[in-house]
Amino acid sequence: MIISTNSGNALPTSLRSIFTANKSKWSETGHLNNPRLYHAASLLLDGNVLVTGGEGNHAYSTAEVYDRISRNWTKSYDMIYGRWFHTATTLKNGKVLIAGGLVGEPEPLGNVKYIFNEAELYETSTGYWFPTTAMNIQRCFHTASILQNGNVLVIGGSDDAPSSAEIYDPEMETWRNTTDMHYARRWQTATVLKNGQVLVTGGWDFSSNMMNSAEIYDPSTNTWKVVDSMNYQRCFHTATLLTNGKVLVAGGLYDDDNIVNSTELFDPSTESWTITGNMTQGRYLHTASLLKSGKVLVSGGGSFTSEFSTDAELYDFSTGVWTNTSSMNYQRASHTATVLADGNVLVIGGNDVDHATAITPELYNSSMDIYMSTNNMKLK
Repeated sequence: MIISTNSGNALPTSLRSIFTANKSKWSETGHLNNPRLYHAASLLLDGNVLVTGGEGNHAYSTAEVYDRISRNWTKSYDMIYGRWFHTATTLKNGKVLIAGGLVGEPEPLGNVKYIFNEAELYETSTGYWFPTTAMNIQRCFHTASILQNGNVLVIGGSDDAPSSAEIYDPEMETWRNTTDMHYARRWQTATVLKNGQVLVTGGWDFSSNMMNSAEIYDPSTNTWKVVDSMNYQRCFHTATLLTNGKVLVAGGLYDDDNIVNSTELFDPSTESWTITGNMTQGRYLHTASLLKSGKVLVSGGGSFTSEFSTDAELYDFSTGVWTNTSSMNYQRASHTATVLADGNVLVIGGNDVDHATAITPELYNSSMDIYMSTNNMKLK
């Protein structure tokens, strides 16, 4: 395991030059009408992608839909509330549940920001938004996971009740509290396991410490159970359910001075962790996507330099080895990555090198191992 300190790159200079040469084949193409950061992207039941909220020049209530066939963007109706750091969950009935987040204009405008408990529903067939019952607790930096019965589990992120969790029932449009987690968290990951339980890992406690603890929620008993801790503290990391049922946790901040390139696997059958191969560089605020091949694509992320990363790499679960793949056209962190029905990955938004928001979505072709620029977002 390597901890990257103030560099975020574990590759020798000789190897970095090889991959840098590959980047020269890419050039800038289009621009989004609304550059987005801290937004949400949801795969709809028809295979298209809904992008909501976030911030660019101001907090957005806007929403846009990506058509996977035409590769065009269409502006949908605005949300009821502008928000960022919210969650967006596609329900089994096809609607999208938006919950929580921050409301108010982001810096440097200086307006007051506050944590939000309001929720709303997107109707895919019409593009309209409808209010639904608000959460019991105000939340941002939380997670939302769809359970096997179609309910949605929302976890953490609250200043008022930092270890709390609650469940949304789409049929009744109501929220109910679960029992509390054992640890207060925000910026954690939540992964629905094949047995229907939910694994929660890491995050940031409310004393601003990175965490290595893990716990599991059992919906059948409404109880939380502490399991073995990860080998390393992690915040702004990723957790991906693999085809073999294990969970791959990658990267993140170890503390205020160190980024990890280490990865580890959680085995639900033993409820224990094992170290697997190191990524080629340390990352946090990156994305991780499970491809049809069973490999995991990790893209972008931040380091302690002034630059965010264009680099991407693949994890092979059969060997435990990471290998570099083609780089994105744009440096990104805090972006979203959505796996489409054809297996390609749509990457949207995030920070660019100047700490502004990235303005061009990109499509990763998993069969060709390249990034292709999508058509510009268009207002219709």
